[in-house]
Amino acid sequence: MHFNIKKIGIKSMDIELAKTFLDIARSGSFIATAERLHVTQTTVTARIKNLEAQLGCQLFVRNRAGASLTPEGERFVSYAMQIVQLWGKAKFDVPLPEAKTESISVGGELALWNPLLLNWISDLRSSYGALAIQVETGEASSLISRVSHGVLDVALVYRPEYLPGLKIELLLEEKLVMVSAAIPEPYIYVDWGPVYEQQHDSAFPGKRRAEVSIDFGLLALEYLLQRSGTGYFRARVVQRYIEEKKLFPVPNAPEFTYPIYAIYRDSDTSATVHKAIENLRAISQQKIVWR
Repeated sequence: MHFNIKKIGIKSMDIELAKTFLDIARSGSFIATAERLHVTQTTVTARIKNLEAQLGCQLFVRNRAGASLTPEGERFVSYAMQIVQLWGKAKFDVPLPEAKTESISVGGELALWNPLLLNWISDLRSSYGALAIQVETGEASSLISRVSHGVLDVALVYRPEYLPGLKIELLLEEKLVMVSAAIPEPYIYVDWGPVYEQQHDSAFPGKRRAEVSIDFGLLALEYLLQRSGTGYFRARVVQRYIEEKKLFPVPNAPEFTYPIYAIYRDSDTSATVHKAIENLRAISQQKIVWR
């Protein structure tokens, strides 16, 4: 079955129907969704019946265990997500703040917020006074999906996914370097993604099974600074701590590359988005202190 977004889109379908559908799909229960949305179970049932009538198919199978998606329901999940996300973008884009004539929605992985994302947003604010800016942080896969669906205009990520219609642009390449605190134990394995994992395993077989493993670089760095240990971190981030003699480079340790990418839609013709990307390219080439 093929769903026609124009037919069931924001103009003709109550957004609450899509939100209710997605909540049931996640919880597997009409009762749990009613409690979470603070409405009666009858209201939830009526919304799903309304949605099924518009689509002309059954979305859930209900039984004693709860509710499970039909094949049609499984296919509708991505459409419902697009509807809800686009509605959120429309609520931001359409009623622009006073004195603003343009808008842009950007996102980035949390590890990139300071300073790259922060400097970019600050520069956009000073360069384009009439621009309203919406900023999100999140995981790469979620950010890329939101760009693909038109909810975000640009996303900054370490781990790109190659989806149809998306442009993936290499902004810069960071280095991951091994540093230690004054007390070098324990070894801390920082999860910098699957590519780093392969590089690390090749250089240090078996060392990934470390005493301490942390999946967020800034948290691992804070642990190192406050406690002790050795691990791999972004060179630009640890440089100032090396200069302050709080951390020390490990001699002869291999270095790994860690590229940063900008993701945007290849078909986007917005002059605002193009200007923002040009601004991002310039920011990424500046010599900045990373934190």
